[in-house]
Amino acid sequence: MKIFNLLNTSLFESIDAAFSFERGEFDELDLGFFPSSVQEHGDYSSSAPLKLSKRLKSSPREIAEEIVKRIKSKLIKSISIDGPGFINIYVTDDAKVDEIKNAVQKEDDWAFKKRRGSKALVEFVSSNPTGPLHVGHGRGAVLGVAISNLLESQGFDVDKEYYVNDAGRQISILALSVLLETFKNNLDKEGLYRGDYIKGLAKKFQKTNLLKKTLKPDVSLSSDTDKRLDQLIEFFQLEEPEVWKNIQDFSVKEMVRIIKSDLLEMGINHDKWFYESSVGKFDDANSLLFQSVNEIKGKNLTYDLDGAIWFKSTSFGDDKDRVLVRENGQPTYYLTDIGYHKNKIDRGYQHYINIFGADHHGYVKRITSAFNTLKNEDQSLEVILYQLVSLFESGKKRQMSTRKGDYYSLDQLRNEIGPDVIKFFFLEKKSDHTIDFDITKAKEESKTNPYFYTQYAHVRCCSILDKKVPDLTREFDIKEITKNFDLLNKIINYPKLLENFTFERSPHSLVHFLKELAANFHSFYETNPVLVKDLKVANSRLLITKATQVVLKNGLEILSVKPLSKM
Repeated sequence: MKIFNLLNTSLFESIDAAFSFERGEFDELDLGFFPSSVQEHGDYSSSAPLKLSKRLKSSPREIAEEIVKRIKSKLIKSISIDGPGFINIYVTDDAKVDEIKNAVQKEDDWAFKKRRGSKALVEFVSSNPTGPLHVGHGRGAVLGVAISNLLESQGFDVDKEYYVNDAGRQISILALSVLLETFKNNLDKEGLYRGDYIKGLAKKFQKTNLLKKTLKPDVSLSSDTDKRLDQLIEFFQLEEPEVWKNIQDFSVKEMVRIIKSDLLEMGINHDKWFYESSVGKFDDANSLLFQSVNEIKGKNLTYDLDGAIWFKSTSFGDDKDRVLVRENGQPTYYLTDIGYHKNKIDRGYQHYINIFGADHHGYVKRITSAFNTLKNEDQSLEVILYQLVSLFESGKKRQMSTRKGDYYSLDQLRNEIGPDVIKFFFLEKKSDHTIDFDITKAKEESKTNPYFYTQYAHVRCCSILDKKVPDLTREFDIKEITKNFDLLNKIINYPKLLENFTFERSPHSLVHFLKELAANFHSFYETNPVLVKDLKVANSRLLITKATQVVLKNGLEILSVKPLSKM
């Protein structure tokens, strides 16, 4: 990072000296250096001349010549102009070795930035507590923790939050499902939640003191599924309010416990759990719902129509205005969500990230419209959507659910493969791409398994370093170190790339970086015996090995994957 920053400073000073640019324009045009992918293009390249050509009304090569004339840095070994106007730079060998030594000395602190005083709240998973987490929820969980860790690496103070939908019709149906399973009656179970977990909840509820009598609804039930469910819910709410409250509270509490346990088994821990019920009732002037509507009204962004209160969300690019309060005085689910986001805003974070499944795509414009109405000037909301996961085994698609309500859960996949393998495979793809998860491949211990191949590189490093570590006080063979261009440059550029991965919200890029770094190290290991008799050569190769281990360990931990020292 030090090399990168110093080179960019020299570049910007040269551009300013030649063309009188303001510093802010450098960031706007992205004029800085970037790591070269091939050795022939130097260690770093810049396309600044091409980007400045139109503004300066001059050819890129002429601009490049003016910049190159003025660049001064002790880090530069050589500089050239290539093609239409790229500036290519080779850095001195001493500078590279110093950066590698810096990585070995500082380890995690080398790539991480100091706290910047900026707070971020990342909401992810937030699955309804009506069933165990499935494989799709697992993808959101893994993505959420990786993005949170990336943000922390860049100095953000991050809180990870789960929004618990503990109110509304789905929770009533969950309670009804457990209640009817408890009574073992002959009522039609259509429309209810089913599966072994419901049987487990019913069995556990029977053992509590909360169930004091056997109940049978004395109502004539509709043949329509939704109407029948509403009739049953209304019956228990009115005729047996104590039993109903007990079963509802019990069911939510137990499901949240199961979800927390599933996430902890994956190595994922939310810092905060926010319950939907805490947004309050609209008829309470102190509730988040009432306050949200009042605040939006104060900005002249509501109107009344047919007895309902509407939000002018089209003012923010939504395809239509949205109802906040229905004509019967009841809040919409949209208003509940707005109330939750008002609470987020009031807690004073600067950055908010919501991570949801792709089925929430219609929600994005709606919630950002409301957020932008209520937020403070220094606050922003970003919504990241992720696509579906399909499971394959031996080339065949695995069935994910059955008519009986059983489905392949995240917990089952974890027991079959292990949490870290799941994380690595889930994060290998960009979030907006679907995943075909190959269970057979995930179990292999071979080059074709990216998790295994990456971990094996770390294990090889640890195996060597268990025998001997580099001595930073002794002399190094500089040529021995710098001849490994791909491996060396990956290590040196890791802090800058980590910064890029963070602000691009792209943990998949970190996965691919680690795979490439592992491949580079395997190649180095197979052609460069480390513990040789020549102490200078051995110390140089040990330095590379230790620096590789530092980066692999750091990157894996950001992905929430435990680096292995033995396999």
